[in-house]
Amino acid sequence: MTDLTPPSQAKRRRQCGPKTRTGCLTCKVRRIKCDEAKPNCQKCLSTGRKCDGYLPEFTLSNPHSTALIQRMPSLLPGSAQEKRGFQYFLTQTGGGLSGFYSSDFWERYVLQASAAEPSLRHAIIAIGSIHEEFANRRLVYGRDEVSKGHAFAINQHMKAIGHLRKSLADGKQATLTALMSCILFVCFDSLRGHFVSAMAHLKSGLKILRDLKVTSAEEEHAIETDISPLFLRLSIQAILFIDTRPNPERAEMVTELAHVSSRDRAIPEMFESLEEARNCMNQVASSLFRMTYACDGDKSMIDQPMEAFDLFQRYTEENERWNTAFERFMRAKSAALNSRELRGAALLKIHHMTAHIMSKMTPVAADPRPLAQAMNDPLIFSKFNDEFRTIVSLCRSLVATEEQDIKNGKTSATFSSDLGVIGPLYYVCIRCQDLAIKDLAIALLERCPRREGMWDSESGVRMVRQFWSIEQTHLLRDMNHERGKSETVPMCDILEMEFGDGMKWSWKLKDAMGIMTPISMGESVAAITPDFVSQVYNPPLRCFLIGKSRASSAHLEPLASLNGREVRRVDHTDENARSYIQPISFGLSSNATRRGGIPVLSRLSVRNGSSGKTRFD
Repeated sequence: MTDLTPPSQAKRRRQCGPKTRTGCLTCKVRRIKCDEAKPNCQKCLSTGRKCDGYLPEFTLSNPHSTALIQRMPSLLPGSAQEKRGFQYFLTQTGGGLSGFYSSDFWERYVLQASAAEPSLRHAIIAIGSIHEEFANRRLVYGRDEVSKGHAFAINQHMKAIGHLRKSLADGKQATLTALMSCILFVCFDSLRGHFVSAMAHLKSGLKILRDLKVTSAEEEHAIETDISPLFLRLSIQAILFIDTRPNPERAEMVTELAHVSSRDRAIPEMFESLEEARNCMNQVASSLFRMTYACDGDKSMIDQPMEAFDLFQRYTEENERWNTAFERFMRAKSAALNSRELRGAALLKIHHMTAHIMSKMTPVAADPRPLAQAMNDPLIFSKFNDEFRTIVSLCRSLVATEEQDIKNGKTSATFSSDLGVIGPLYYVCIRCQDLAIKDLAIALLERCPRREGMWDSESGVRMVRQFWSIEQTHLLRDMNHERGKSETVPMCDILEMEFGDGMKWSWKLKDAMGIMTPISMGESVAAITPDFVSQVYNPPLRCFLIGKSRASSAHLEPLASLNGREVRRVDHTDENARSYIQPISFGLSSNATRRGGIPVLSRLSVRNGSSGKTRFD
């Protein structure tokens, strides 16, 4: 076993962020330990620098500040319903928004600032009110009708936007307040499942952050320690929720992500706090996306730009360094962590394990397949069953502790602004090749109804089960004409996920021409009416037949001729059967065969159905 004990020589351990919040502002910006001498730090004076002093006492954790925050609902103006929304945010929402980590931003700073800023106050009331609707199971995604509480929350949200616009127009709005408002707006729209609006607010905040010119060390400290990390985490979520294909919007978000991450720092030999480990984990994730979008998924590994190789090497190395620094931190300080911090540490390990699997996905340069196909080869994922099992085990521990909290009287449906267990469990369900592990993962998703930023556990379960239905029902095969052999078509070549507002998420069917055909999920329905005849025989060809999942009878009918080869159609006559997409295979025989109970033509087959419309129920 590799010895993870830190070497005895002196080390730099403060490279990714400060440990304390009580040093002078100049030392915080320089990221060195402050001697905290008053009124001026001697470290600054001894080097000829001006000491910018210390943050005001009200921003530090002290009994007077905490007591004032607790009294705010009764002191602030507004109706009884507005006070209720603020109180709910104070007691239920604020602490949960940071997930398993403590956060001065959510639990103190934004609350204190709201006393003087109407835009922040109404945004807080909106989030508290919509969270209460979610917790009481009154928030239904994908439907137009809203409850009274939901309507009230929307009204408060619009008031917050109105106050912010007026202040900006008058030139009276502080930049930090505008950035905090954008963060609150993103969280509100994420909680109610409106991702288009959330993305718009996120882009506005990123633009402000990009163009910002700091005017003081205090402002720079606030942005670097609280605002930028929040925007980085929100940007990572947004990239995951834009259409899975590389497109201009997603590429634009990656560019913004690179700007937010422009102050990346070396990962230390050992972390000094969970906050430091968390920030560095986000840095690793940003490297992953930069690497992904430096690549062209339609080209083989050998044809990728050199920048992609460099970024992949950086991502892999950062991920390994992170794990070493984290294990050393846990050996040295795990005994001093409280219950919440231990949960946060477990979640960081879950995210690292997921990132570790992703870091092993890039194929060797000699692989001739397109990168998108090679990186999604099921045979590669089958090598990581131990890692998938560890992810599920750690998630199960976290879910169990939350269930115990619920028994102790906490809110049953939770909401966090950060990625938590939903994303990793979803990844296990889609990528793991071990059915037992996948069953455990989806069972955990069903046990913990929650929202984590833009991830919703119940919607995730529906998506996974639809994906499994398509994956297990249909024999997806492709024919290599040169060798006369049949190869499995990766699901990534067949289906792509599309996210819409109001949790109206869907799968996309990708045909041979790269044209996307929508297949609706959940309760919404979309028609599938492609003209497959006009698209066939464009090698490499993968075409699909609209049919029925059960065929009480099936027969062949002559339909057309391509290059002297007869093309036939399968007609299914059982009108009570559920609709599905049936794959078509190439072969040497013109006879229809059955594989797994599904009629499949060995010869190229096409259905040009005039009825054309089908649906998933």
